[in-house]
Amino acid sequence: MSTIRGGVEQSRERLVALVLLLQRAWQYAPITQEEILRDLKIDEYPAAAKGPRKIRAYEGADTTVRQKFERDKARIRELGFEIEIVSRDDGSVGYRIDPKSGYAPLIYFTPEEERVVKLALSFCGFGKSGAFSVFNDVPASDGGLAASNYYTPVLRALHVRRALAFEYLSAANKARLVEPLVIDVFDGASYLVARVKDTREIKGYRFTRMTSMPVVLPDTFEVDDDTDRVARAWRPEYAKSPRPLDVVVLTNENYAELLVRQYPNAMSATKSDGTVEVSITFQSPRAALRLLLDSADRVRLQSPKSLKNELTAWLKEVNRGKTPDVASLSFDVVPSNDVLGQTLQLLHAVYVSDDGLRISELSKRFSLSSEHVRLIMDRLVSLEPMAESTDGTDTFPAHVIKECDDWDDEANDDSTYRADFSDLPEGADDPSPFMWRDLFELNIALREASRIYTDAAIFSAIEKIEDATKAPVQIVMASNEALLAQVESAIESHSQIKIEYTSGVSDESHARAIEPRELKVLNGHTYVRAYCTTRTAWRTFRVDRINAVLANSPAPATRPLDTVSNWLTQVGEEGDEIVVVVEAANRWLFEPLPGAKWLVLDDGRHAVKFRVSDERFVDHLMLRAGPGAVVATAAYAKAGHELARRIAAQL
Repeated sequence: MSTIRGGVEQSRERLVALVLLLQRAWQYAPITQEEILRDLKIDEYPAAAKGPRKIRAYEGADTTVRQKFERDKARIRELGFEIEIVSRDDGSVGYRIDPKSGYAPLIYFTPEEERVVKLALSFCGFGKSGAFSVFNDVPASDGGLAASNYYTPVLRALHVRRALAFEYLSAANKARLVEPLVIDVFDGASYLVARVKDTREIKGYRFTRMTSMPVVLPDTFEVDDDTDRVARAWRPEYAKSPRPLDVVVLTNENYAELLVRQYPNAMSATKSDGTVEVSITFQSPRAALRLLLDSADRVRLQSPKSLKNELTAWLKEVNRGKTPDVASLSFDVVPSNDVLGQTLQLLHAVYVSDDGLRISELSKRFSLSSEHVRLIMDRLVSLEPMAESTDGTDTFPAHVIKECDDWDDEANDDSTYRADFSDLPEGADDPSPFMWRDLFELNIALREASRIYTDAAIFSAIEKIEDATKAPVQIVMASNEALLAQVESAIESHSQIKIEYTSGVSDESHARAIEPRELKVLNGHTYVRAYCTTRTAWRTFRVDRINAVLANSPAPATRPLDTVSNWLTQVGEEGDEIVVVVEAANRWLFEPLPGAKWLVLDDGRHAVKFRVSDERFVDHLMLRAGPGAVVATAAYAKAGHELARRIAAQL
């Protein structure tokens, strides 16, 4: 108890109190720093006392408390809230938060829509820091997509047509000033497509490469139809002057079938010796080169000669370069305890529950101890920031009520917490429980789920989200998962299916008998967790690599329990730990690796540390990374060399 009631909880209450106070100031009057430092009070739990006592939230020397106040403002901004600085009539400077900067418009989901929202988040969730826990009553496991607080100000800027400023890492870290037009999601990676301010240039910015919280500027802008059309047509391989390239490769029958499924415009022809010639048209040489690198030695490039020359030069540089001493690199980053974000998630979950939530329910949902939940929620119940000087608490955006079954044993009671909006001013809407990023996550999850679930509630929920946000979001669906519906059907009927499967490093397919249990999406691909009777173990399969479903039969009643809870990102949790050093422009390839940790070196290159359980994965990864990437871990210093040699020998 003493640990929980220490500085972390005082910091939590101070931050929550400050957020609620500054939101109230938006409706009434900006509050000065002097007023906050003088009057804001929080609870302290002395070790010898039975209950709390009120203390000033900011105590100490003048310099110390002002530094603490500035740090608190920065942490609030990191969640996407816009803290405005206003000059008051008396010449002083006041602060306030526009609630609409963080919270999206209120949406009422029907019971059916709420059901499909839970379903969609399970299929394509964002993990513990995303919207999953607000809706689902079980703990979030691994997330298929990266959650980011940056979505909040970006969607807000799209909604109100205002410019954005942020730092962005390309070849170097630079400030960007843009007019946001659309958010695109390609292969599970999110991009902001925007017009560079005061120009006609349209560019894409990957969210994972933004290095500062985007700031919504007061500058508004207009968009004509031509600009909107160009923005919606943007792709990561975008080129101002596309140069289509016809590529011909030679492979075996099995891998040719896989390529034809993955590339809708591909054409194949079987030759007299049994090999298959596959022709594919690409919009740029870079996209064509990426196919060859992904396919590695499973294909032999026939034409064009220009691409052969480019591939030859690429292969010579695979995993070559100067490496630092791994022992000298420190990836240990002190984790920031996001107490404000955690508290707001608890509060939002209570918001959307008509009947309130018990301590045990919140504890399970957010993977917190009951004691910790009780302390956090009790502080929200008793929170009265600056009550004496702000005419009471009835104008705050949340008022949490606690209900006990046994008030005489309150410390052990499984109490219920619910939001009470009865004190809101007449005619005022209930506060929205949704951050802008929550609606972005829900939109993507619902769109992904619509690929395999036919339910009108999915589309009505999407329509409500897009009507409320007015922020255009495009999700490019995987088009090569033709057998996804059959896999889902096997899950629903608890069946065993016999599949023909091609692994990620092979050009041959093999028959596997599997019993599918769960589907999830990672980096734009759908994966199925299944008990494999061929290997007598739990395995994960990528759906687009299933060539065919050969048979279907009832599954046995019992199988060993799957001991891996976060199976989707298991690659990041076990195996050998390795370090790769990459040029800043090449880090995009490593960013999707689950569990990856990053470090910027003195020479401007980036070091990434991750785990792998199959050395062949490292060979293919370094082949795709090519020039500008080198393994610093001695045991993998030659990763990719032999693979590159085999490919070069075929040219």
